[in-house]
Amino acid sequence: MKMRSVKKMEMCTEMKQSKSLKPVIYIAGRYSDGGSLNNEEKWKNRNILRYYSIKFMKRGYAVICPIENDEWAYEDGIISYEDTLDSDLAIIKRCDAIFFCPGWEKGKGTMVEHNFAEKNGIKIMLEVPERE
Repeated sequence: MKMRSVKKMEMCTEMKQSKSLKPVIYIAGRYSDGGSLNNEEKWKNRNILRYYSIKFMKRGYAVICPIENDEWAYEDGIISYEDTLDSDLAIIKRCDAIFFCPGWEKGKGTMVEHNFAEKNGIKIMLEVPERE
């Protein structure tokens, strides 16, 4: 009987914690276009992604920024562009929302990510919410 009470308390604690978890957002933006952009353009795009990542962090989100997750492995030739995109789509599927940085429409991968989010009912954000 005591064991059940302990288990119930643990379950209640876990439920309370899960309700208070931050929403998870994926920051999508043009980066390399599958390797077609030069280093200067990639660094400019990286800084844009980081800028918006910080904005969302300051608003209480847990942020996933794909260039910080797997882009290094692509740049080092460890995985293919398609591998990074497949990994990114798996991550997007588990996020509460996806934010598209300005200029996303010009990106090869961001078009795929946007279509994926639409088809899978993932909340799409094009603006940073005001602070609460």
